[in-house]
Amino acid sequence: MQARKKAVLIINAYFDPWRSATPTRWFVPRAMAPYYLAGYFDQEQIEVRVWDEVFHGPLLDTRILEWPDVIIFTGLTASFDRAHQLSAYFKFAKPSGISVIGGPIARALPKLCAETFDYVAQGDVEDITEIICDIFDPDHANPHGSPRFDLARPTMGLSYLETTKNCNFACSFCSLTAEGRAYKPHSDASITGQLDAMGRVLGVMVLDNNFYGNNRDNFRYRVEMIGERWRRGQFRGWGALVTGDFFKRRENLELLSQNGCKAIFSGVESLDPAVLKNFNKKQSITSDPLALTTLCAEYGINFDYGIITDFTEQTIAEVAGQVDGILADHRIPLPSLLSVPIPILGTPHFDASAQNGRLMPNLALSDMDGMKLVEWPKEPLEDVRAFLADLLQFKGRKMALTRHAFRHAWHWRRHVSPDQSALALVRPLHRFAGRIDIGSPQRMIETYREPARTFSALSDPLRNAYRPRINLPSRFEKCFKPLRITNPDGSLSDAYLNARP
Repeated sequence: MQARKKAVLIINAYFDPWRSATPTRWFVPRAMAPYYLAGYFDQEQIEVRVWDEVFHGPLLDTRILEWPDVIIFTGLTASFDRAHQLSAYFKFAKPSGISVIGGPIARALPKLCAETFDYVAQGDVEDITEIICDIFDPDHANPHGSPRFDLARPTMGLSYLETTKNCNFACSFCSLTAEGRAYKPHSDASITGQLDAMGRVLGVMVLDNNFYGNNRDNFRYRVEMIGERWRRGQFRGWGALVTGDFFKRRENLELLSQNGCKAIFSGVESLDPAVLKNFNKKQSITSDPLALTTLCAEYGINFDYGIITDFTEQTIAEVAGQVDGILADHRIPLPSLLSVPIPILGTPHFDASAQNGRLMPNLALSDMDGMKLVEWPKEPLEDVRAFLADLLQFKGRKMALTRHAFRHAWHWRRHVSPDQSALALVRPLHRFAGRIDIGSPQRMIETYREPARTFSALSDPLRNAYRPRINLPSRFEKCFKPLRITNPDGSLSDAYLNARP
């Protein structure tokens, strides 16, 4: 009789900032760490499943947690509370089960994670092999770690690739700056293994935090590795994220164009030089969206970027003027990301906000989602809150948004392919025209029951996830209390100070 395989569930823990319980299937990029982690388990002896609370929606049926012997949690730092909640359901369902946490949460809160989970992994994805060997046996680990893209279906025709780790810049708001880990490229074997594992797809998105990096020869080599697969017909095109210094050399764009690149994302972050200096975003000081869009179009590449609206530095009038200025010029694409700054734990931005008294009182870690105010603005709070609520939903600007999307796609149609034109049209409408929360009746009811958002941490009520879905013993009550970063007077809480590295 064949022995039962060990069961491992990998969860990307997530709190949806819009408080929706329906799956977010069209969000790009997807969280791929779970699928890379899954590749390090031997398939003959371990069955691995993945639940991504972005792509699949929040895990509502706690009976699912009766299945695994081991649960591995990953996610953004602000998702600690969610991982804590899910671990409570798991430990209640299976007291002998083993919980593991890794990624940004473990690196930002190692002491607290050590008290909450059985294993804390602060290293890279491949370091999971040490834990696999400790929990099971060495033969249960796959040292080659080929990503399990088969578990990521449906993929919407898009696959993912990582060719480097970390970043060679130190933006004040970035979690990579807080972690301080060195920028380094993947090995040839790693990149080849990922490309082989994905098979034939429509497109590939390179997940690197900075695909350009600081080694020009290695950059060219990685581009040509991807280009060779494109020339073979494995995919129709690919895209990557680069920093502002990439655009200072036209030959970089020519190289990407010759090797099948169809889209570039660069973190412009702000059109205000003072904000960029505050963020230590020196590589973006000269990044003008119109100039970069025009430059990319010359090489048949779509340009994409993000904007952070910092109300501690900017006024409502200044932000409104910048957004309306983009809407008035159809040559400039709308940003694919529009948010407020997140003072991520351990970053220079967080430290400065705490020292200068900018953090709001009773601030929960889960408040830091980029969709609500967590720092005191320079103008009256209620005025800024109301403006932000309308801005993030494009209230009063939806007609201008629609006109802009069509005119922008039409304007650049002769420079790019029909596929790229369609993407340029659909992307801003999908992002800003209004979210339609369609899912199972249970999920739509869950969304309806959520308390209304206020877009301010000072007044936003806790979401329903902080109330257990099932009856749990009193020992699990602490798992459903939010981790407060600040006290009622705005100072840093003991809970946070005792949890950090």
